[in-house]
Amino acid sequence: MPSQPPEPPSDEPDLLAELSAVLADPSPVPLLLAASSMGYAANVDEDDGSSPFSMPPKVESSPLSEQFLTLTSAMMESAAPETDALLLIWAAMFDDPLLRRRIHRAVDSRSQSLPEWLRSLDSVSPVAAASLRHELGHEETLFVEFSLSGQPVTMAVAVTRLGIPYLEDCYPIDDTIDSIQRLAADNPQMPSDHIELTLANARAQIEEFVDHGDHMMPPTETDTWPSVRLLLAWMLRLLPDGGEVEEPHEWTEDEIGSLVTDFLASSWAQEIRSDAAMHAERLFDFQLTHGSGEPLKWGATAVNMIMGDLYPRKVLADDEFMLSMPTVLAAVVRFANERSGTSPEFTTSALEAIDEALPEYRRRVSEGSSASGAPASGLADLLGLPSDVELPEGLIEQLSTMGLDPNSGRGFDPRAITAEDAKLWREELRLRAGGEENLASLDEEPLPAEDFSTGGISPKVLPQVQALAADLARFADAHFRDPEMTTAVLRILNLTARTNPAAFRRGFAHPPAIAALCWIAGKNNRWFIAEVRQRTIQTMMLAAGATTQPTARAKSMLKNVSYSLEAQELDLGDPALLTSLARADLMAMRDATIE
Repeated sequence: MPSQPPEPPSDEPDLLAELSAVLADPSPVPLLLAASSMGYAANVDEDDGSSPFSMPPKVESSPLSEQFLTLTSAMMESAAPETDALLLIWAAMFDDPLLRRRIHRAVDSRSQSLPEWLRSLDSVSPVAAASLRHELGHEETLFVEFSLSGQPVTMAVAVTRLGIPYLEDCYPIDDTIDSIQRLAADNPQMPSDHIELTLANARAQIEEFVDHGDHMMPPTETDTWPSVRLLLAWMLRLLPDGGEVEEPHEWTEDEIGSLVTDFLASSWAQEIRSDAAMHAERLFDFQLTHGSGEPLKWGATAVNMIMGDLYPRKVLADDEFMLSMPTVLAAVVRFANERSGTSPEFTTSALEAIDEALPEYRRRVSEGSSASGAPASGLADLLGLPSDVELPEGLIEQLSTMGLDPNSGRGFDPRAITAEDAKLWREELRLRAGGEENLASLDEEPLPAEDFSTGGISPKVLPQVQALAADLARFADAHFRDPEMTTAVLRILNLTARTNPAAFRRGFAHPPAIAALCWIAGKNNRWFIAEVRQRTIQTMMLAAGATTQPTARAKSMLKNVSYSLEAQELDLGDPALLTSLARADLMAMRDATIE
């Protein structure tokens, strides 16, 4: 043991400012998120030498890191209410009796000013569990509600059920399951089956979904996952053990054969040629192995998966056979959905998806799929990795089928867009570029390396902004290793400081501001790549020293700026904030969607 206590973190004032804001929130959720994010970051070894494609670290079941133990010691010595709040959560969150005793011995006597729920974490109790599963069965969200001194906190676990079901996202909600279910019932756009779960079964299922997600390639990364996994692990430990995992119906070959026979005897298959049986058997099988596991429930998602990837990639046959498949697929959709009683709107959307995907499907059949067999060196260039890096074959195939052309060195393959999609794509391109005129005049000139511009910034916040700009430039240079990204980040700082000077009031913390600005620039330029560890949001946060997810602060900085945030992608609509690579991708997509 050291003879002197560790020095408090050098950025303690910034940390206290961040924690003070979340501690003042009447909901426990912001502070729980901060504690989980900071605990996760402090226990992840950035320099462990693992592959960027390795599984995410299971910090909830690993020994506490020296970095984390040093941090907790410093916090116990600082005796600030804000850090005491974090320590009390960590005492409950980490399953470590020694850490728990040390924290309570140091904090309990001075915790009276903290909210009641923080001082009563030993009494956190589960209330109920349920799930909302999409009518087609391809996605589901499980909810587990807890009571923190009477305040509800519900963990939401979003699951993708295509093929092997796995965790797609996880986040806490300061609401009850009853309220969430009422909102879902009132939303006709979200047709779901309400499933009651025992607490033990909810734990067993969520633990399995997390484990499956850990083995996915690329690993799941959202604005809250994996930084919220410590909170989820703690909540799951509060649930009873011994639950059962739902076992889906295992369709036998005889059952599938009977299904094909029934389909061929139905009115929908009467005018289809003789190879309908072979197509139908493959289609039902794909829905079982790669889809929702429900061969009698079809929607646009399954259609796009089969026509856009599975059939042209996995079925080897002559063109005549391949081109007859969409007609059989349309008949299968009508037969299956009618037999299962699936809502008619899903049949309609599936048939529309067949029509929309048909030109591209025909092109792939006639030209042959170029998605597989991509050279690893091209993908390495695409991902900004050394050319001799060894990439898993599954990743090469997955990225290629996502439209990432390994031969172009860019993130867009013009061949991946259908004619029917052109109008929708064009509108999205206008949004990214800031209008048709900007889109038409794009060029590939690199953004110049430039000093931070102070033009238009209020003198009241200029000293604070200039100090931030210096730290921001150093961080961007070191992290992005791209002078164009540094320029984009500094220009975004100027934009946000001009339009929202209140976000840069005296005493604001630099690390979270840097993370938020880099998040904006990275999202706007599509810089983040979930399957490359060095280019994830989580890695950027760790490098910046931020303790909370950057999304909320970024939105606050941009509150007076016109922007679009859809499907977790951000568009500022200004070519001056896009790197030459991002503009080159836009130009490639523009030229592929000429109206």
